[in-house]
Amino acid sequence: MAGSPALVRHAPFLALVAFLFLAALYVEVYLDAFTYILLNSRLLFQLFVGVTVIAVLKNVVGIQTFGTFAPAIVALAFLQAGLLVGIVLLLNILAIVVATREMIRRELVQQDHRVAIQLIMVGLTIVVLEVLAEYYHLPQLDFTFLFPVLILAWTSERFVEGVDRTGWERPSKELFWTLVTIVVAYAVMVQAWLVDFVILTPFTWPLLVVINWYLGTQIRVRLLERRRFRGATGGSDGVPPADLLTMNVRNREFVSKYNDPALFPLLTKARTKDTLALHGVPVPETLLVVREKADLGKLAAFLRDASEFVVKPASGFGGEGIVVVRGREGGSFRTNQGPMTAEELVAHAQYIQTGAFANSTSDEVLVEALVVQHPAMKDLVPEGLADIRVIAFQGFPVMAMARLPTRESGGRANLHSGAVGCGVQMSAGRVTRATWHGRAVAKHPDTGMSLAGFSIPFWSQILEIAAAGQIASGLGYAGVDIVLDAQRGPLVLEVNKRPGLEIQNANRAGLLKRLRAIEGLRAKGDAEDRTARALNLDGSNWEATA
Repeated sequence: MAGSPALVRHAPFLALVAFLFLAALYVEVYLDAFTYILLNSRLLFQLFVGVTVIAVLKNVVGIQTFGTFAPAIVALAFLQAGLLVGIVLLLNILAIVVATREMIRRELVQQDHRVAIQLIMVGLTIVVLEVLAEYYHLPQLDFTFLFPVLILAWTSERFVEGVDRTGWERPSKELFWTLVTIVVAYAVMVQAWLVDFVILTPFTWPLLVVINWYLGTQIRVRLLERRRFRGATGGSDGVPPADLLTMNVRNREFVSKYNDPALFPLLTKARTKDTLALHGVPVPETLLVVREKADLGKLAAFLRDASEFVVKPASGFGGEGIVVVRGREGGSFRTNQGPMTAEELVAHAQYIQTGAFANSTSDEVLVEALVVQHPAMKDLVPEGLADIRVIAFQGFPVMAMARLPTRESGGRANLHSGAVGCGVQMSAGRVTRATWHGRAVAKHPDTGMSLAGFSIPFWSQILEIAAAGQIASGLGYAGVDIVLDAQRGPLVLEVNKRPGLEIQNANRAGLLKRLRAIEGLRAKGDAEDRTARALNLDGSNWEATA
């Protein structure tokens, strides 16, 4: 039967839904006997409704929040405390966590113990609130015990870590939208008629599961993505929306399908570099890896004679936590973060080891040879180090973007920090257009140099190296970041398992059409052969005829 594979794939979920409907039928038949128990479980049903609302806001609308389950629990606490008191409590506890973390920052406490200290501080605050609630007869504060675990684990800690990594702007926006999401969920959860209907209509229980399954598997475009990709789709010559790769489609149909999750823990910068080097893919030279606290002595010894190098987190992202050392003057080093002593560099390495830039409890420190920008790029890049992001799929390079640092980005090739994204024509290696902060620009904001028409040197080599890097990494779909060194030429800096989607705005082109064209090909041949086939496809506007 033609439908058998799909039926087999969906069999476990269908069994779950069938079980839920049978259970609902049983409760419906004996509803009178269960009504009292069900009504006493009201908070759980409010949670079911709230978490569904939040999932819709995140996956269908596209709002970015700190977690999904956590905001639903906050909304539950708001039900007891009241909306205004709840918001005040949340912000106060957030302030306590921020203040506590700042007070212990220089102590370089490992994440587990840092969280424990913050939990103690928040817990003591809750004790004080409970005492005040009892003394002043304020029952709306009695439910505040939910806040410590929630705010600490899911909101406050993530907010502060986000500030450490990217500055205040992005985490503050995410915190704002988290609060908006909580308020919307609260507004729905206080609707007694709706909650009563769900409680006393058992067939709505499996229906909620089916609704979440449908929205989680069938929604392709989040509402806010229509605004995000207006740079690619706007105007009479814009990209058809059907050609765009959206976040939901990327996650479901490419990352989940072609990138084995078992590889993800292995794809640290250090391990990936070793793997790429083993397969002959050029990478920056590793001078030292600081794995354990005991290795900090090796770093101190290295710093006695070193003058040019880079210190970076092994598991960081977006250029966060990277210190670029371009020389030394007397007892201090010239870095992208200002003058730093050897002691300060060792302290920074120890801070990296706490997992501050890695979303984990620990990390390793890479010390690499300094990559010096190739002279051919100097006019285009007044400071910092540009890179070229190539999206590679099944060994085929499919889209590329040059990311140019600016003074605003602090010399980092990171679009969120203020770098310029330049779309590059695959077949010719020429810049076609550029965006800065999501807006089309014709010139570099610092130098005034025109961007369109600039030819990226070593272009065919860049594409082949990107294809080879993606294949060697073990990922089927990846973003490969390449830099141009003055001495060695193209080097792979990083391989990303979930590359961002802004590259489509920079190129004013859709990734999905190109990826579908590659899916229609047989993935055979070496990186050079696949690159040649990809360029042929580019010449035919990515029509799957090759």
